[in-house]
Amino acid sequence: MELPHNLGTWVGILGGTFDPVHNGHLAVAEAVRQALALSSILFVPAFLPPHKLTYGISAFQHRAAMLDLAVADRPGCFVSRLEAEREGPSYSIDTLHTLAHGFGKDVRLFFIIGMDAFAEVFTWKEQGQLLDHASFVVVGRPDHCRQSCGQTVAANFPGYAFVEALGCWQGTPDQGAIHPVAMPPVKVSSTEIREVVRLGGPIGDLVPAAVADYIEVHGLYR
Repeated sequence: MELPHNLGTWVGILGGTFDPVHNGHLAVAEAVRQALALSSILFVPAFLPPHKLTYGISAFQHRAAMLDLAVADRPGCFVSRLEAEREGPSYSIDTLHTLAHGFGKDVRLFFIIGMDAFAEVFTWKEQGQLLDHASFVVVGRPDHCRQSCGQTVAANFPGYAFVEALGCWQGTPDQGAIHPVAMPPVKVSSTEIREVVRLGGPIGDLVPAAVADYIEVHGLYR
């Protein structure tokens, strides 16, 4: 597995289908980077998303290429194609295990996830071991981020307690923490963008210009 160089020691991991990557993804990455003073953000496009039907998903090379374009002018943002190197579904536990061992103990990983997805963490493969490899960063609305996050933590991660001085839930010393990050919702989705393109509408205010050009040139979502 080849990893980008110069990622620093505090690395945020943002996974997803990214079909296509949009301004909301980039806003979340920047909000988390600033909130936790992360060295960098590593975008990891899923090869075979286990929680989604895959017959309508764009080819991996297109989704990864759009990510490359989206972060090209964003310092501290990188793209990894590691999930394309494995066969089978792209489970988060496998990705985090690979990254943790690839980076080594000197690098701390922060797995970025939305509140809706975090609420479904009990359905994930080996969810009890996720925090052995990385801390969680749960992004939600300002009005109920911490409360909703706390309910999921209590239901799925026994032994974790909120530490006011640190602003996060802590377990044992060898486990990752769970950090809530509140930010206003960005009203854009990949589903919406695909539909706008299908109908021939403009998407210049929803995705980076280079991504809009790529979609046009390659005739995606039509």
